[in-house]
Amino acid sequence: MNILRRGLGPVLDNVRRGRHIEAYVLFLLGLVLVGLGQFDVVDSRRLLQFTVAALAFLVFRTAVAPDPVPAPADDVLHDRGDLGPLRALLEQARDLRVYGPTGINILAGADDLKRMILQRGGTVRFVVLDPSPHAVAEAAVQLDDNLDLDLALRGSLRTLRRLEAETGFECRRLPFNPGFSLLIVNGDSPEGTLVVEFHGFGDHTINERMHLLLTRRTSPHWYDYWLRRFEAVWEASLPGSAGSTSDDTDPEAGPR
Repeated sequence: MNILRRGLGPVLDNVRRGRHIEAYVLFLLGLVLVGLGQFDVVDSRRLLQFTVAALAFLVFRTAVAPDPVPAPADDVLHDRGDLGPLRALLEQARDLRVYGPTGINILAGADDLKRMILQRGGTVRFVVLDPSPHAVAEAAVQLDDNLDLDLALRGSLRTLRRLEAETGFECRRLPFNPGFSLLIVNGDSPEGTLVVEFHGFGDHTINERMHLLLTRRTSPHWYDYWLRRFEAVWEASLPGSAGSTSDDTDPEAGPR
């Protein structure tokens, strides 16, 4: 009984979603005709005609590329804990694109970015919030308050300043927070992965935020949409890690 239930489960799911209906109709019609043939209600010529028609249909179906199957919502909506360690995403990365107000969770592994991507000939494009008082004040209202946004952002800018010396690394500063963060691994590859982190309102911790996990294979339309959103963020950003205020210099480089 369990084997039957497991076998019928995908079939019933396909029927509910309107997938492969014509194949199931042909299958059921074939069963009916074979049954009628056993009682000589349908002659062998009719059965042969149906068999040829069914084979022609199967050949046609295999020649036509199937449409991508949309991923169910629960397959793409996650919290931060579901995504696993960042290191696992970076292992196969040749092209990394990031926007985050501070990017602090990714920049904490700056050595991994260098060793796993840049030193292997890969590229990284990184965007953070511009440290202007206006941009920081507006973003601080939206983001959770368990982090000193201004302090974290300045620490990130110091890390970015050091990474700018690495071949293949570029960074910019966005003058406003668009309400989401983006992490894109191998964005132009058929195997690319994209994570959208939505900035809620009044969240107590960063772990409460909704994360949208997309791949080009399962969600081609929305994958390309969010890929273009990163390019829009990049174009709207200010070049380099030098902040808009005069007090964001690296303490290691000299007095403020």
